[in-house]
Amino acid sequence: MSKKWNVAAEPEDKYIKELMKQPNVPILITKLLAQRGVKSLHQARDYFRPTLEKLHDPFLMKDMDVAVARLTLAIEKGERILFFGDYDVDGTTSVALFMHFFRGVYDNVDFYVPDKYTEGYGVSVRGVEYAAKTNCQLIISLDCGIMSHEAIDNAIHRNIDFIVCDHHQLGDTIPKATAVLNPQRPDCDYPFKGLSGCGVGFKFLQGFCQKHGIDPTPLWQHLDLVALGTACDVVPMVEENRVLAHQGISYLKKSTKPGIIALLQVLKKDQATVQLTDLAYSIGPVINAAGRIAHAQIAAELLATEDPKEANELANELNRLNQLRRNYDQKITEEALEIASSEESKSGLVLYKEDWHKGVLGIVASKVAEKIGKPTVCLTLSRGEVTGSGRAIGKFDLHDVLNSCGDLLSQFGGHTSAAGLSLKEENLSAFSDKFDEEVQKKLNGKEFVSELNIDLEVELTDITLSTASIIDKMKPFGHENPMPLFVAKGVKSTEVPRILKERHLKMKLIQNDGDQAIDAIAFNQADQLEIITSGSFDIAFRLEINEFRGSKILQLNIKEIRSSVD
Repeated sequence: MSKKWNVAAEPEDKYIKELMKQPNVPILITKLLAQRGVKSLHQARDYFRPTLEKLHDPFLMKDMDVAVARLTLAIEKGERILFFGDYDVDGTTSVALFMHFFRGVYDNVDFYVPDKYTEGYGVSVRGVEYAAKTNCQLIISLDCGIMSHEAIDNAIHRNIDFIVCDHHQLGDTIPKATAVLNPQRPDCDYPFKGLSGCGVGFKFLQGFCQKHGIDPTPLWQHLDLVALGTACDVVPMVEENRVLAHQGISYLKKSTKPGIIALLQVLKKDQATVQLTDLAYSIGPVINAAGRIAHAQIAAELLATEDPKEANELANELNRLNQLRRNYDQKITEEALEIASSEESKSGLVLYKEDWHKGVLGIVASKVAEKIGKPTVCLTLSRGEVTGSGRAIGKFDLHDVLNSCGDLLSQFGGHTSAAGLSLKEENLSAFSDKFDEEVQKKLNGKEFVSELNIDLEVELTDITLSTASIIDKMKPFGHENPMPLFVAKGVKSTEVPRILKERHLKMKLIQNDGDQAIDAIAFNQADQLEIITSGSFDIAFRLEINEFRGSKILQLNIKEIRSSVD
């Protein structure tokens, strides 16, 4: 697999000139904004102020009026309502969102989270049976349901109405539910298609408040959960998601939810300074560990509880499960890479071992796909069926490939670059061949190219502490709106870099003789020491601000290093 640094084209001058009308804004910042679709001063103000007023009218979503009407009827009739959530962060935060909201509105509610291993992906028939057994007349699925035709039909047969709140891609038909809230529906005119499952659930509650003239302020208090669900799912951090994440982080910093407080304490995170990256890379994996290793019910109970003692116990249990998850992850990744090395001729990898732990296969597939540079499916045997997860690299459409293999699969679902699937053991060999064939067909003879997408090429003299401070105000960053990445060519280290913990490099860089040196760090790149000490080199980096004893210092966080190209 080849490697390419892909520097984005600079935006049109007319947009840069328009944004430069705002005084004291560095041209580097105007270029970044224009690249991200911000092309006027009005749009720039909206970008830097993602306020709740920017949220769309929930009733623009198809079936919102029907969903709100059916929920209203359930409350008026005193019906029991079951919230059915998926087993990942997006699903468990959705369940907790509804439980917290309805504590102040209506108490005849319950929630259910499926067992990943015994019930599989989506709404399960066992969950519907639980609803019937507990006399529920309405099920609201959260972050799942769009592909759960059998379970929904089963519910309807039992005289249980169904409202689907989902954001995943649709199949050929829409479930026969009372209402289906999903901005991905082709007949849905909702302006923003990229909501998380928790985001769709939030819009439902927003619509309920709006319809009944309920003060939405109590609902805003639960944006901490929406930010967590949004940050931890594969959704674009643009438009409405930026509003939900930005506002949600603010509420999370002052959240009184025992579950969130306990989680942050267990992870030794300062609640007052927590960032979106903490949600995605520290808190999210711990929550997901419940569904991967044991049962996601633990995570849902933690996020929904109002009992501090229970929250502390559950948070410690989640932390224990996450450590176990890490151990599985490391071992299975090593085994998967070994199998992958024996299948170099294939364009699409299907890796299988019957004793792998199902709960970490998504993580393993992601690591293998990134390292090998090929779409990867990791599978294991679970309860008589082959099941697992797939991940793709770059813009490759994994979901489309799996759709082409649909005749060999029992079930599959997910996003463009990430999916879960299951199949009969006798279909494994045929699926492996068909998956490779479909990947090759999609590539059409082209080689996989791993691209490092870079925003701008800059001179180090253009980089200042003020620039870094403005970029910091461009948060939240995430999928499709990443933290800016720059390239500087022909830089030199003013000294032999210090090696930290045998893995990291600490140095000071200049681009031209006489320039002021800038601090830089390169994590896990000690193997690049020879390139650095051989002369000039190119760096791809992000800007960050280090605070030490009250002083702020600009630092380059180097992502990749390569020899300078003449």
